[in-house]
Amino acid sequence: MKRSAHKALRPYARWIPLAFLAPHLLVFCCFNVFPILTGVFASLTKWTLGQSPQWVGFANYATLLTNPDSIYYWQLRWGLLSTIEFVALCVPFRILVPLALALVLNTKCRGHKVLQACYYLPSLLSLSVVMVSWLYMFDSSAGIVNTLLGLGNLRWTTTVPYNWIALIFITVWWGCGGNLIIYQSALAGVSQEILEAASVDGANAFQRCIHITIPSIKFPLQYTIITSVIAEFGIWGQPDMFNNGGPTLEVINGVNHQSNKMIMQYIAESGFGSSGVNAGIASSMALILGVIIFLVSMLQFRAMRRGND
Repeated sequence: MKRSAHKALRPYARWIPLAFLAPHLLVFCCFNVFPILTGVFASLTKWTLGQSPQWVGFANYATLLTNPDSIYYWQLRWGLLSTIEFVALCVPFRILVPLALALVLNTKCRGHKVLQACYYLPSLLSLSVVMVSWLYMFDSSAGIVNTLLGLGNLRWTTTVPYNWIALIFITVWWGCGGNLIIYQSALAGVSQEILEAASVDGANAFQRCIHITIPSIKFPLQYTIITSVIAEFGIWGQPDMFNNGGPTLEVINGVNHQSNKMIMQYIAESGFGSSGVNAGIASSMALILGVIIFLVSMLQFRAMRRGND
């Protein structure tokens, strides 16, 4: 009876794994594959939300990349420049600050568990809580930052480059907790025997860190570098809530070039804002950004793979 039952189930055995995967695949397709395909289709249309999309092919991309008379050309140009600048300035701090903290906490200094909890706590807060709190602290007239540093009535939200300094500081403060935990876990696996042997051979703490500790955690470092770059390319909430893109530097074709307005803000403005609601243009901008993130990630992967060879 058992053999006959087993033979009867054999034709259906190949479908059993798919039955277990089906719920996840359904959710993945609904919330990932379908939106991506919809975005690709929308980028090839002129689509005012609430109306039927009109097929325009690659005209949106031609406008964004080659037509200086269009407001969308300048939105893409300025948004990408601001975002790339922010990534270049912010990511090194998002890597080095939690790495330094992890190295200090790894020494098991007095109160290290309390310090670890304090450093990780900001990452548990929502973006709105973080930004509202720091807006009060960076307030020009009654903010604690100006009071402690003796900066008078410095306007952090409208003065360049102080608005950039504030945004980078807030982003690093809010986001370093996750990388800190990853680095601490990696440092726990570093061979203490090798470190002790290097110490006996006369290597000081700095030399042991550079030549033994850091190479031993290179894979977690590579992972956090890639994820941090991807995360900062998608920055939107911090500059939007802090100063809505910052002070205007110049105006071209009716578009305000704001000092720290990021590409995600321009995408939202193009699709839903007052500069001309066009979901097709917004989708084209988003796909261009996605391609840039993909290419940057691939370059990082290749550079890291060469470093590992």
